[in-house]
Amino acid sequence: MAHSRIRTTLAATLGLALAVPLTLASGERPAEATSSKAPAAKAGKAPQSNDFQNLNGFMWYYSTYFDYKYTDIEKDLDNLKSRGIRVLAFFNPYNGDKNTCDGCSPLDFYSVPPQNGTIKDWKNLVATAHRKGMKVVSYFVNIYMDERSPYFKTAEKQYAAGDRTSREVSSFHWTTDPTDPLPTLRQGPPGQSKWEYSESAGAYYWKLWFGPGFDYDLPTNTAEVERIEKFWLDTGIDGFMWDVGTTDPRWKNVAVDLPTSYTSNDKWLTFEKNDPAKAADYQKFGINSWFNYKDTDTSNDYTRIVDGSTDADGLEAALHNTDVAREMGATTYAWSIWGDDPATNLDPHTYPTYPQDDVMRVQEAALLAGSGILYGSGMYDQYIRWSPKLKTNWEKVLKTVNTNKALLPAASRTRVSTGDDPKAYAMRRTSENGKQTALLLYNFSDSAKKVTVDLKGTGIDTTQTPKDLYNGGKAPAVKGTKYTVSLPAYGFKILDVKAR
Repeated sequence: MAHSRIRTTLAATLGLALAVPLTLASGERPAEATSSKAPAAKAGKAPQSNDFQNLNGFMWYYSTYFDYKYTDIEKDLDNLKSRGIRVLAFFNPYNGDKNTCDGCSPLDFYSVPPQNGTIKDWKNLVATAHRKGMKVVSYFVNIYMDERSPYFKTAEKQYAAGDRTSREVSSFHWTTDPTDPLPTLRQGPPGQSKWEYSESAGAYYWKLWFGPGFDYDLPTNTAEVERIEKFWLDTGIDGFMWDVGTTDPRWKNVAVDLPTSYTSNDKWLTFEKNDPAKAADYQKFGINSWFNYKDTDTSNDYTRIVDGSTDADGLEAALHNTDVAREMGATTYAWSIWGDDPATNLDPHTYPTYPQDDVMRVQEAALLAGSGILYGSGMYDQYIRWSPKLKTNWEKVLKTVNTNKALLPAASRTRVSTGDDPKAYAMRRTSENGKQTALLLYNFSDSAKKVTVDLKGTGIDTTQTPKDLYNGGKAPAVKGTKYTVSLPAYGFKILDVKAR
C-alpha cells in the first residue's frame, strides 16, 4: 500500500479522474534498479498450493482513520462473503495515530484503536472470519514506534533515572554522542534516520520516521519486536504487509521465520515496497506475495493496456509475473485503482475513477482476478461509494472467480492467440487438479468489436458449446479452431470450456 507517507509517480495518460497530481513525495526513493532476474516458469508441478492461492477478493479497511467498529465488520461478514470478498485487510489493527500516515504510526502495539473497539472485539472478528472460511491480514509497522507512545515516554523517564536495562529502555538504541554511526538496517530514505535528542531522557535515541526505530543489530530491540508480533499472531491473524520492507537477512526472523513458525495457519507475507523483477530474491528470503506491477495506487496492468502504454504482448509479459510466482508457490497482487491522501481522498471521500467507471472497473476485475492475481478494493470507503451497478457487476466477477477452481490463483495460465490486434487478448486457465478449464476473452478498446481466438494447439475442444460463467447460460458454440465472440467496449467473456 502506498500511503500518504510514501507516494509514487503516475503518468496520467489514461484520463483517470485523480484528486491530486501524484508526485514523488519528499524523501521518497525512486524504484531501485536490480540485476536480479525473475526465472522463467519451470516445467513440472509447482509446490502444493496454500490457502491464499485458493481464494480471491481483498477488502482493505482504513479502520483507524474511518473509526470502523470491529463488531460492525464482524456482523457484515456473511454479506461480504456473499459479495465475493474472502480476505479482510486492515490498515492497521494496533493503536496508531490516525493523523500520522493514516493511522500506521504505532502509539500502542498492545491495544487496538479505541474507536474500533477492544482487543476482544478484534479476536472475535478474526475467529468469526475463520469460521466462515475468510482470512484476516494487516498492514503492519515493525521498524519503529511513535515518539508519543506511552511505552517510549516510560523509556525516556527510566533512562533519565539511570536505568539501562529495563524492557522499555532496552527496546531502543541510545547514545550520548550524536556523531556515533547510525544503525545500518534503515528501512526508509536517509533523511528519515537520525539521532534525536530527548530532553526527557537527557540522551539521543535513534529516530526512524516518526519515532524511535528498532535497531535489528541489537538483540534487546528485536526481542520487543518479537513480543509485539507474537501478541498479534496469538489473535489468529493470517498475514502481514510489512511497512517499507527489505530482504536484508537481519530482518528475516521477524518478517518471515517468526510469523510462519509461531502459529500454523498459512500466512500471506509481503511488504510495501516491492518489485516483481525481484521475485527470486523474495522467494529466497521467504516473502510469498508481491505486486504484479508495482506499488502505485492508480496504475496496474489493466490501466496500462487501456491507456495505450502497453499492448497485448506487453500485457502477456506482465501477466507472466503471476505465472512465475505460482511456480514458486507464491502469489502476486493488485488493487483496484484508489487513493489515500487525507486531504484529497479520505476527507472528501473522493477517489480515482476510470472514464467509464461502471464498465472499466468491472473489466479491471475480470482481467486481474481472472488471471490469478490476488485482487480487490484498496479502500472500503471508496467501495461503498460506487454506483449500485458497478458494485453488483464488480462483485459478480469476484463471486465467479471464487466459485470456479480454474480461475483461482493456483490455476495455471496460458495465452490464447487473438491475432495482431493490440487491444484484444485471451487466455486459458486450468484448475490445479486439471478438472476445469476456462477461456477468458477481452476487448480493451472503447468500441465494440469481434474478438477471434485461434484454438489450435491450446488443448481446448474445438467442437463444444461453452458455459458463460459470468453471465450465465450458454456462449456461442465452438465449431472449429477459430472461435469468435462479439464484445462491447471494454467487454469480456469468462467461459467454462472442455479440454481434450
